[in-house]
Amino acid sequence: MIKVSLLVNPLAGKGKATSIAKELIDFLNELNAEVDLLVPENRDEVIAAASDAINSGIDRLIAVGGDGLIHQAVNALANTDTPLGIIPVGTGNDFARSLGLNSGDLFEQTKKAMAPPIEIDLIKCGSNYVTTSAICGFPAAVNLRANNLRFPKGSSSYTFATLIELPLMSPASYKLKLNSESLEIKAAAVIVANSAYFGGGMKICPDAETSDGLLDVCIIGDVGKFDLLRSFLKVRTGDHVDHPKVSIHKASEIEITGTGIIRGDGEQLGELPAKITLQRGAIKVAGGDSRPPGRG
Repeated sequence: MIKVSLLVNPLAGKGKATSIAKELIDFLNELNAEVDLLVPENRDEVIAAASDAINSGIDRLIAVGGDGLIHQAVNALANTDTPLGIIPVGTGNDFARSLGLNSGDLFEQTKKAMAPPIEIDLIKCGSNYVTTSAICGFPAAVNLRANNLRFPKGSSSYTFATLIELPLMSPASYKLKLNSESLEIKAAAVIVANSAYFGGGMKICPDAETSDGLLDVCIIGDVGKFDLLRSFLKVRTGDHVDHPKVSIHKASEIEITGTGIIRGDGEQLGELPAKITLQRGAIKVAGGDSRPPGRG
């Protein structure tokens, strides 16, 4: 028997994670798994519950939730030999989407969560590991606003938050160090990405790969509010990268000096300045495909 801990966020998917837990356990039993159900009451308990499960000698941790729960689980699992399985039932599911884990019915997703794992790179920002991207400037303000909205929920919360924050947007001055290259810029947004998606399916860095040993850095430069809105409307397909004031860079170490908050996987990471590094193969993810999704 394979020992599995099923880590469930009871709030994910408007309660869907809890409602499918019994069905998931039945599917896992069919796949020769002995299941221990973990339902932490709050975010502070997630890492503790996951760490205890790992220390008990489980063979796999399966997270049932969205990017927030996966962020917490990854911070317990990073640099261990315990693979992560994902059942995506959150608002954004960007990490699952980047690895091709967000498709199929529940049984197909369960089989992927029990499939052989692949090694995935992670972003390290301070003491935090990040799966998708670390963001500064306008998208960080939008992400914070979306998380605090009571209505609407789901992917539409990002659209609503964007419209609220847009009148407040003003490009800021940043100093960037990308490996050995130094830049002084004025930008509306700086996004350091390990995968293509953020904000619930927007292709902020269309060619980013989760296992290539490099981070993609998207800089949206000194643009006005209307131009920024037009660029963000194109992020769904990745066509924003064709804008003359949008540039993509690749690096394994990034230093960002400026003012403001920095967020990752929808979670607060701290305030600038920040040093961000790539951690090669820091997490094993079951059933994942690290190839980039491409545009379109």
